[in-house]
Parts: sequence; C-alpha cells; structure tokens
Amino acid sequence: MTTKAELHSLVDLLPDQELPAVQWFLDYVHTHSNPVLRTLINAPLDDEDTSVEEEHLVQEARAEVTRGEVSTWEEAKQRLLRKTL
Repeated sequence: MTTKAELHSLVDLLPDQELPAVQWFLDYVHTHSNPVLRTLINAPLDDEDTSVEEEHLVQEARAEVTRGEVSTWEEAKQRLLRKTL
C-alpha cells in the first residue's frame, strides 16, 4: 500500500470530530511546503509610514464609497476588457 493510500485509510478511520484538526494540519503542511506561499507567510510586515498623500487618497476613496460611487466587480471587468480590446 502506498503512503497516500495509507493516509486515506487512516482518514477514513478517524472520528468525524477529529477531521477539522487533521484538515488544519494538512493545510499547514501543504502551505508550508510551497516555497512561494512560505515566502509570503514569512515576509516582514510593511512597517513604512503612510505619506500624507496616501492618507488623503484613502480618505477620498472612503468618501466615494460612502457616496455610493462604486462599481461592481463585473462592471469593473467590463471596463477593463473594453480598454484592452
């Protein structure tokens, strides 16, 4: 029996209440075995200060959302597609 088959057999034998823990562990192993994901997970936090201009742009964007000046994802995709064609 292969290792994968043995693991499948073990999972089949587990009580249902143990499955979330096993799923968490397997997700963890899978994520940390991917070098790109591992790099992203271990990347330092962005600790640069926000500039006055960036703060102004964030406030402006929030005001636009408050006023309802937003687009759905579908509308945005259509606009982008029109620009690239």
